[in-house]
Amino acid sequence: MKTIKLSIILTLTALLSFNIVKSQTVIVKETITTTVDTISNTAKVVKAIVGVEEFSANEQHKYPRTFGGITFSRIDWGFSRLMDNGSFNLSEDNSFLSYKKASNFGFDIAQFGLRFNDNFKTYLSAGFEWNYLRLKQNILLKEDSQQLAYEVINKEDADYKKNIFTSTYLRIPLTFEWRSDKNHKGDRMKIAFGAMTGILLKGTQRLKSDANGKQKFKNNYNLASFQYGPFVRVGFDNFGIFGKYYVNDMFENSPAQDGVSNFTFGLTLGF
Repeated sequence: MKTIKLSIILTLTALLSFNIVKSQTVIVKETITTTVDTISNTAKVVKAIVGVEEFSANEQHKYPRTFGGITFSRIDWGFSRLMDNGSFNLSEDNSFLSYKKASNFGFDIAQFGLRFNDNFKTYLSAGFEWNYLRLKQNILLKEDSQQLAYEVINKEDADYKKNIFTSTYLRIPLTFEWRSDKNHKGDRMKIAFGAMTGILLKGTQRLKSDANGKQKFKNNYNLASFQYGPFVRVGFDNFGIFGKYYVNDMFENSPAQDGVSNFTFGLTLGF
């Protein structure tokens, strides 16, 4: 008896799977072959994958391409250290700025940039940044002074339990960012660097004492109206560390504070 095998190609099915997390597109081509046995009058269906093609999701986009919009990213939280002409020790003239601890906090809210490929992009962003100095000495900074000045307050009149000097800047960093290819979990290593600039919004001194309760004074306190300097961020996935050094003087029109600058470092989230 003869067995007649009739092979009929029924369909070519392309399965397109796009995974945002893995950023891969996979196309699978399948051939379904039906074999007919004339004796048993039965049919057997055999499936065979005849080709698999993988395309990076980046091939679905043309480079270079622009991006931008509202964001909430590059959240920095860390420590500040004042530098006095290259030294972390403040000179006698600047000892009134000595602090118990100092911190820095900032984030970006808008960005616009150009992505050259899957690994490299550059962008200009904007956000806010605060620098906090918890002062050691029982002093009150003078408002609207021609140069930075202060008054030592007798502790019998007001013993400050809290004495925080804060500067608030609109920050505008220009960033160059490189990221590695994804690992098997879809994560990347990232390195970002560039120039951080800032425009002074306000200076604030917050005080707390038993004698006067909570007090808050706003003034520019001779803070630099414009600050600038290099920065770097290194991280994995969405977490990392940062360092920023503002090369300009922290105060302006205040000769006694010439050479006092600010260095900050800490953790960063969302870059």
